[in-house]
Amino acid sequence: MSLDPKPFLVSKDCIELGLRSGAVLFRDLRVEPASAELRRRIDAEFEELLREFPGVRDLRETPEVARYREILRGVGVKPKKQPPSVESLFQFAVKRGQLPAINNLVDTYNMISVRSRCSMGAHDLDLISLPVELRFLRGDESFTPLGSREKQEVRAAEFGYVDAENRLLCRLDVLQADFSKVTTRSRNVLMIIEGTVDHAPGAMQRIFDETVERVRDACGGGAEVVVAPLD
Repeated sequence: MSLDPKPFLVSKDCIELGLRSGAVLFRDLRVEPASAELRRRIDAEFEELLREFPGVRDLRETPEVARYREILRGVGVKPKKQPPSVESLFQFAVKRGQLPAINNLVDTYNMISVRSRCSMGAHDLDLISLPVELRFLRGDESFTPLGSREKQEVRAAEFGYVDAENRLLCRLDVLQADFSKVTTRSRNVLMIIEGTVDHAPGAMQRIFDETVERVRDACGGGAEVVVAPLD
């Protein structure tokens, strides 16, 4: 597959909303259940994170997560009902005492996500059509949420990641689509890393660098940053 000259786009409206987003292309990955060593590392990192943020409220009050909540309210979403993905993931993990075990790719970026307070998601590159754009929705996009077979209506004026066939890959930063999910059959992946204006200068680049290093360490393959983040 040849890359579109601009495989990932971020609209000016979403930048003005306070979002900062970029993408990494991974090829020839080995997606499988996380090794015992990887899970031990993730569990140890999560225990360390809990010492810094003993509860969900502590994480929620960080500038980065507070900004996500403000952004959601700005597009008519109540964060109490639909909290940012970072907050939801952390809440899930706090209740169960550990981050969920999905596979080596998802487990790796989930840990980076909660520690960095960045929203992260991966999509099977061979199942989507480039370019993917972060933009305000029109309401005519096709969307079937992760784990469902029923299409869901989307509301105009929310934001989301949409592929070239007008299929919504992720609604807000809250819910991913089912069709593009990463499985053990996935080899090539587009990973989206989203922050906000409240991430410290230089933080997004460090998060991108760490993500590339750790995903390659866990899953093999090669990586290319197709769109670097803005500070």
